[in-house]
Amino acid sequence: MPRTRELEPGDSLEQYLGHLVREARAAMDKAEGRKLWTQAHLAERVFVSQTRISEVELGEVPPDRSLAEKIERTLNMRSGSLVDLVKLLERENVRDYAKPFVRRQEEARLIHDFRLTVPALLQTGDYARALLVTGDADPRAIDTYVEQRMERRRILEQDDPPWFAAIVDEAVLLRGTGSGPIMAAQLKVLLEAQEVPTTSIRILPLGSPHVIAGSFTLVTLANGVRGAYTEGFSTGNYTEEFAEVMTYQRVYDRLAASALTAEASTALIYEAMERFK
Repeated sequence: MPRTRELEPGDSLEQYLGHLVREARAAMDKAEGRKLWTQAHLAERVFVSQTRISEVELGEVPPDRSLAEKIERTLNMRSGSLVDLVKLLERENVRDYAKPFVRRQEEARLIHDFRLTVPALLQTGDYARALLVTGDADPRAIDTYVEQRMERRRILEQDDPPWFAAIVDEAVLLRGTGSGPIMAAQLKVLLEAQEVPTTSIRILPLGSPHVIAGSFTLVTLANGVRGAYTEGFSTGNYTEEFAEVMTYQRVYDRLAASALTAEASTALIYEAMERFK
């Protein structure tokens, strides 16, 4: 039997979202004149377990965007009624210092990234989890963080993705994160990304001068607004101050001048992937 309890939709976005799903199920029953739309029936139609639907309706574990879209279509809900709430929840769960950057990254038409790890927009779930386990993430929230990171990959998977150019420190290929199979699977994703016309990954060889100790990202919006996001251990900062953005642009250009070509980088990534298999 599904769990039930009285919910207060105003208590949280999660509970409000669950309330909307329960109301939509009831509306489907009313429209069809029969008691058909149980949690189990909805779960079957959207290809998840009844427990998962119960979690959503109780406001315990909200759906990701994909599940939210399926529920909207299945229950004839207004497009975006659930997905927009999921987006808000994702932003709420992002650390305060990163929220402006996450919003701008979603709007960006150009993204230039320098990473001391695999770029977040290209990380697999297992790789992201391994990073979070070794970092400062709250162990109780790791599943949520991984899910959020996987959702952000949609930025590069949309019909009209932004141009994404990443420079990755060669140490990423040598050090590895997680087990060998996890790293091999992650590097395979990088190789696949190299085949996408709007993506470029270049490796910064060991011994190249590091102008900055940390990762950073430059974003350019369609209206010409530019921003820079710097990230370190447990901290980060987003700015659109012209002078600061230009400073990081110069740093990126210097790193790009020292990086391998895309073709040489692909060969290096392939060699690393074979080692980790």
